[in-house]
Amino acid sequence: MSLIEAIACVAIVGTLATSMVGMMRGSARVTAIAQGNEGAAAEGRQALRFLSERVREMTSTGLSIVSVGNRDIQVDDGLSVRRVRFEVRRASDGVDRSLVMVDPLLGETVCQGSSVRNFDMNEVIVAGRRVGIEMTLQLQTTSDRSQQLRPDQDTAEMATVVCLSPQL
Repeated sequence: MSLIEAIACVAIVGTLATSMVGMMRGSARVTAIAQGNEGAAAEGRQALRFLSERVREMTSTGLSIVSVGNRDIQVDDGLSVRRVRFEVRRASDGVDRSLVMVDPLLGETVCQGSSVRNFDMNEVIVAGRRVGIEMTLQLQTTSDRSQQLRPDQDTAEMATVVCLSPQL
């Protein structure tokens, strides 16, 4: 009789442990969503932070920005001018769209892997001098992912301005 009771006890404890792990995972995901660490806005903040760092690296390593277009930046390294493009492409899953930075010297870098609806850049000019770059990113999560999020977290539109180092 004690062997059957022991097996039943192990089965009950196993069932409870499995359901508690699922509940804890769900709770962690809900907490991340509530704190703004998940969803379109969080992905957009991360992507804009990444893009800002790349632009700052360009200017801090001695490159000077010659011009800023809608989705490209022309940089001069002292020997030649090259064009760094930002393309919105179909993502690897075939459904989403991703933002890819294409640098002829360094290759391609995925800046945002999914949910990209649109990306634009504009020069910030003060007193006739280029002082920064404004980047605007619009995101829309896919329908399968948006079911897990609150309705206000499946779309986002955000902008940031990257201040450029003074260029002589």
